[in-house]
Amino acid sequence: MTLVTALAAGTRAPEFSLPSVDGTIHRLDHGGAETALLVFFKNTCPTCMLAFPYLQRLYERLEGAPLRFWGISQDGPAETEAFGRQFGATFPLLVDGDGYPVSNAYGLTNVPTLFLLEPEGKISRTSTGFFKTDLEGLAAELRNRFRVPGVTPLFVDADGLPELKPG
Repeated sequence: MTLVTALAAGTRAPEFSLPSVDGTIHRLDHGGAETALLVFFKNTCPTCMLAFPYLQRLYERLEGAPLRFWGISQDGPAETEAFGRQFGATFPLLVDGDGYPVSNAYGLTNVPTLFLLEPEGKISRTSTGFFKTDLEGLAAELRNRFRVPGVTPLFVDADGLPELKPG
């Protein structure tokens, strides 16, 4: 029996082309000049629902940085668009195909799963589920890398969130 696990840091990420909810094709190809953050999710996943407002917060804090920030949905375009509206997502939401070919290529077993990809295609960071420390660490790394001013934390006590929630 072979166990499927998400691709680990240090692995080369598979390239792909996927449509966004508006039909625009987005391509991940290696050799580009931008870092990419891929967030795989499913609309009915409670952990994804918990994470999405904070992913949007992260996106807003990094706006203007040379970063492709894509949500990759395991649902259809209409459901994905409604989910994005519900959680105020303004970053591109892409739709994985029938049978989840991109999710499978990345070895997903749980969502949400995040992959930070370097421009040459190497995965430099992964996170599965909702872990405040992982997201804060990612936010700090990207702020430093892209010299984004400000040090506003991603989470505040008033959010009343758990430290972690498995996906």
